[in-house]
Amino acid sequence: MGIVMSNAEERSVITKILSLYLLTTFIFLSILFGLYYNKGYDGIIHDKANDLREDFVGLTRIIDRSGKFDTAVFKKVQALGLNLEFIIYDKSGKVLYDGLGLKLDKKKFKKIRKNGAYVVDGYVLIDFNPLIRYKHHKNIYPFTPPPSFDYQIVMKGAYIVPEIWSLRLMTAGLLLLCLLCVGVVAYFLLWLSLRPLKDKITMLNRFIKDSTHEINTPVSVILMSIERLGKEGLKSDDLKKIERIHIAAKTIANIYQNLVLYSFSKNIGQDTHIDLKEILEQRLEFFTPLLVHKNLELLTDLKPASIYASKDALRCIIDNLLSNAIKYNKKGGKIQVTLQASSLRISDSGVGIDGREIDKIFDRYRRCDTSQGGFGIGLALVGELCARYGIKITCVSKLGIGSTFILDFDGSGA
Repeated sequence: MGIVMSNAEERSVITKILSLYLLTTFIFLSILFGLYYNKGYDGIIHDKANDLREDFVGLTRIIDRSGKFDTAVFKKVQALGLNLEFIIYDKSGKVLYDGLGLKLDKKKFKKIRKNGAYVVDGYVLIDFNPLIRYKHHKNIYPFTPPPSFDYQIVMKGAYIVPEIWSLRLMTAGLLLLCLLCVGVVAYFLLWLSLRPLKDKITMLNRFIKDSTHEINTPVSVILMSIERLGKEGLKSDDLKKIERIHIAAKTIANIYQNLVLYSFSKNIGQDTHIDLKEILEQRLEFFTPLLVHKNLELLTDLKPASIYASKDALRCIIDNLLSNAIKYNKKGGKIQVTLQASSLRISDSGVGIDGREIDKIFDRYRRCDTSQGGFGIGLALVGELCARYGIKITCVSKLGIGSTFILDFDGSGA
């Protein structure tokens, strides 16, 4: 476990930061490439519209020389190789010639591009109507038609769908390529940014491991010396002082055990069949000085139970739950320990936990009550060890009334 950033945590941090960065970059690039696409789209229509205007100039001049549109004019237009895909109306709206090859739906004509150009069914069309001038028809005519020209001509240009799709694919490809380049650069920048942090955490982890080794010897010596100390003939005042030292040493021993399991979880010990009742009795005896010091009443109902797990892990779970029940209890309060064949309940009459914090108490470094100190790793260890051995742990608590931790496990011990 160790106090280091795991691969999963590192990936999670990088993924979140990279996702946020790429999302904002994508929005920004989408705006830029959207403008690029619109410019390209308008450029395609502009080019096709210019071709239509050139054909319109030729058609208009032929009609003007003839004085009207008739079969002879059509043959001249055909001979010159001008665009024949047009429809021409006289001033009364009568169709003189229809070479469009598609039905003109007025609803489709609502899709107006710049300078009076339309895109209908993938084709560029321009409505050259000298009789009616619309605001969107500014600069539609390449020259001023003669006063005698009173025809409306709708000309059909090239099919632009393939070019539009080509523009879309190119725009999307450039956008994805830019995002890929930005993502690669951002990933390496993040990796370089996290590297000093990882080095610092690794150094801190090494320091904790080394310090943990150094703590073990003095704590063991203090506890052993207190237990072997001859208390006969000592004054009451001295006995109280020794008892306080004993309690403090046991508290340090409990913190030491948490640090060992936190830093060296791989060496947690071999799993075996454990008599849970025996372990509970041993740990309750270990915490007796703390119970007496706080004047807590201990109520027990211990039935035989067994579990297949590591002794070190079970001690850590029980010690942390008992330690919290003592630490957050009120003076003169009660602690109830109930062991059944497949469950363990540890209840206290302490300060309780806010209902909004219940789901977070097993998070690493989470402290719901900062008045009693601690590092916020005890219940995190309990949660991780319970998950490792398939023990379901739940907490029921009310502010000012107390908390109950319930452990459900397979009572077969297999």
